[in-house]
Amino acid sequence: MKKFLILSVIILGTWMSVGVGAAETVDRSMCVFDPSGAHGDVFKAAQRYQAQALTWGIRLDLKAYTDEVVANSDFKAGKCNMAFLTSLRVRSYVHESGSIEAIGALPSYDLLRKTIEALSNPKVRELNTDGDYETMAMFPGGAVYLLLRDKNLKDIKDLAGRKIATLTYDQAATTMVDIVGASMVPAEIATFAGIFNNGRADACYSPAIGIKPLELMKGISPNGGIVRFPIGQLTFQIVARHKDFAEGFGNTSRAWAATQFDAMLSLTKKAEQEIPAKYWIEVPKDLQKNYFEKFREVRIRLRDKKVYHPTILKLMKRVRCSADKEAAECADNLE
Repeated sequence: MKKFLILSVIILGTWMSVGVGAAETVDRSMCVFDPSGAHGDVFKAAQRYQAQALTWGIRLDLKAYTDEVVANSDFKAGKCNMAFLTSLRVRSYVHESGSIEAIGALPSYDLLRKTIEALSNPKVRELNTDGDYETMAMFPGGAVYLLLRDKNLKDIKDLAGRKIATLTYDQAATTMVDIVGASMVPAEIATFAGIFNNGRADACYSPAIGIKPLELMKGISPNGGIVRFPIGQLTFQIVARHKDFAEGFGNTSRAWAATQFDAMLSLTKKAEQEIPAKYWIEVPKDLQKNYFEKFREVRIRLRDKKVYHPTILKLMKRVRCSADKEAAECADNLE
C-alpha cells in the first residue's frame, strides 16, 4: 500500500509538472531595435532576456529591426507583444520610465544604477505603468556625449551660433539647442552621422557605442573631440501591453533586468575605452557648473511642458542628493 501511494504521488507530480508547464508556457513576440540587426549587442541582450523569459513561462519570438521607427510602428500596430526600444521612444508609452533619460539628470553610471534599482522595486510599479502599457525592463545604453568638430568649443556657452545635428523628435535636444542659442540641423538616426561627418553641423551627440559603427571619428578628427560630461543616459527599455502578460510579470522582469546592469554596461565601457585619450575633452569644474545649470533649466522647462514626468525628476534629484548632500540644488525645490 505504501509503495502504491509513493508511486501515485510520483505519477501525479510528474503529470502536474508537465501539465502546469504546458499550461503556463505561452507564445509572445518582441520587436527588437538594434542598429546592427540580429548580429548586434542589443539583440544579444534580447536573446538573454528571451532565455530568461522561458523560465517564467513565456516563449518569446524575437524580430530584429535596424530601423527603430519601423520597430516602434510594428509594436504600436500590435504586430509584437513587446518592444525593445530606446527610452526616447518608450516615453510615448510610459511617461514615467521614459523620463529617466532626462538631460543631465544622471551624470554617472552609479547614479543610473541606483535609479534603475529604485524603479525595479515592486512597491513603485505604478511608475512603470501608463494606461495599457508597462515597462518590463531597463538596461543601460551608455552616457550620451557632445561630439565636436572643433575641440575649442568645450564651454557650453561656445555653442551659441553653432550648428548642431539634432533628432527632430527629441524635444530635450531641440530645447537645449534653443536655450544655448545654437542652430538646429534636423536629423534622424539614419542621417545625423553623415551631417556631422561632412561638416554640415559643428556638433552632434551620441553614446560611445554609436561612434565606431556610425564612423563618427571622421567628423571628430583631426581637430575635434568628445566632451566628457554626460548630456544624458541612454537606456534600452522593454515595453509591453500588460494585458498580454500575467499579473506580477512586470515586477519579476524588472527585478531580473536590474541584475544585468553590469553586463550591459560592460559593452559601453569597452566602447569608451577604445576611444583614443587625445579625443576626450575634460571639462574644468568651473565650466561644469555652466553645463549643470543649463541642463537643469532644460529639465524644468520640459517638465512644465509635460515632456518629463515630475515624479521621476524628483526621484533622480533624490538620488543625486544622496550622493552629494552639499550640492546647491539640494537646498531648493525647483525640480
